[in-house]
Amino acid sequence: MRTIWLMALKDLKIVRHDKVGLFFIIGFPVLMGVLFGAISNSFSSGGDDVHFEIAVVDADQSAISQRYVKALEDSGSIIVRPPTDPNAAIEAQREQAINDIRKGDLLAFVGLPEGFGETAGIMWMEGPAIELGVDPSRSAESGMLQGILMQAMGQLVGDRFADPDSMRPMIEQSRKDIQENNDMNPAARALLSGFMGTLDTFMGSLDELNSGLDDAGEKSDRPTMQLANIRAVDVTAPKQENDLTSRIHSAWDISFPSAILWGVLGCAATFAVTMVRERSQGTFYRLRVAPISRAQIVAGKGLACFIAVICVNLMMVALGYALGMRPNSFIFLALAIASLAFCVVGIMMLMSVIGRSEEAVSGASWGANVVMAMFGGGMIPLAFMPPFMKSISHFSPMSWGVLALEGAIWRGFSLTEMLFPCGILIAIGAAGIGAGVMVLNRATD
Repeated sequence: MRTIWLMALKDLKIVRHDKVGLFFIIGFPVLMGVLFGAISNSFSSGGDDVHFEIAVVDADQSAISQRYVKALEDSGSIIVRPPTDPNAAIEAQREQAINDIRKGDLLAFVGLPEGFGETAGIMWMEGPAIELGVDPSRSAESGMLQGILMQAMGQLVGDRFADPDSMRPMIEQSRKDIQENNDMNPAARALLSGFMGTLDTFMGSLDELNSGLDDAGEKSDRPTMQLANIRAVDVTAPKQENDLTSRIHSAWDISFPSAILWGVLGCAATFAVTMVRERSQGTFYRLRVAPISRAQIVAGKGLACFIAVICVNLMMVALGYALGMRPNSFIFLALAIASLAFCVVGIMMLMSVIGRSEEAVSGASWGANVVMAMFGGGMIPLAFMPPFMKSISHFSPMSWGVLALEGAIWRGFSLTEMLFPCGILIAIGAAGIGAGVMVLNRATD
């Protein structure tokens, strides 16, 4: 028994000296618990930490439309981004909002048509058509956003009943229209005209009742109804038949960028483990004494990883194409894949020098992959993350990789727009290669 205890103590001491392995035994579970706990708190708090950034294009500019926008902001989940140029034409503001969605800078836009204030919140009239354009890659947030729009309209109904004077002009106009309609059956015209008169009287009485309750310091129960005709707008639809910018051909266009990222992250982890295995088994040192420079050794391993990532991407693209995915630009897709492959080489080089054992590097690699996927929106929609996690997501290579692939596949990025995420991927790759080579040189000198 004593021998067994000694062997157990020996293994525990080995683990204690393996700092990377010890982190993934103790530190990593704590980190994941804190992150998932922060996300869970966003839901348990009633969505107070869930914020959707949208643009509102108000073509009505009435007191009612402004009240509706205020109700959206008061929901606690909506952040209304002000227009870049408030004096621009409504159509220009709408196009700017759609362009921001296409580039991934905005979740959605809400369009309020002219005449919105004439019928919004009035129960007996048809609800106004509200335009809603949402980023197709963020369908999880779309359903919640529609619910908030309906909730705000229900609140507007309550506000109408709290202020009956705002509806009485519409009632009077409806009564005049009925009386002047010669095509209507006289009996029906008389009946509807009398109804509108009675309704006007009722609104006047309701106004007096609300005033009396307010004077008494009581809060009346206001009816809430959801009277909104939400019309979905395809933000990726081309303006002209031959305009191929920003077009989705199938659902595979949306899903494949994230799937490709998981494949390339697997390449990074696999080659990182292979590299540390060669160091632990002495293969790396045998290559050092051969007539091969250290730069050639490192470049060869980086090239192998680069080729593997390219092959994974080509395989996934071929599969997606067979299923219906149709990239808008194969040239831009090639640029995105090459930039992503270079970035993965840098990530692999950095992962390979994190630990000294295969187990430590393997755990660190996949742990880093999970964190990058989480903060990049590959596991949890960014809208459901606390604000500090959304800020960190900008440092995740996965988020930029997905954006570059989407820009080539369906977002319809221009060359200038493609260069931004691709440039960030290349910069991350260069930094990873530089740091990895520096640590490797120190470890093998």
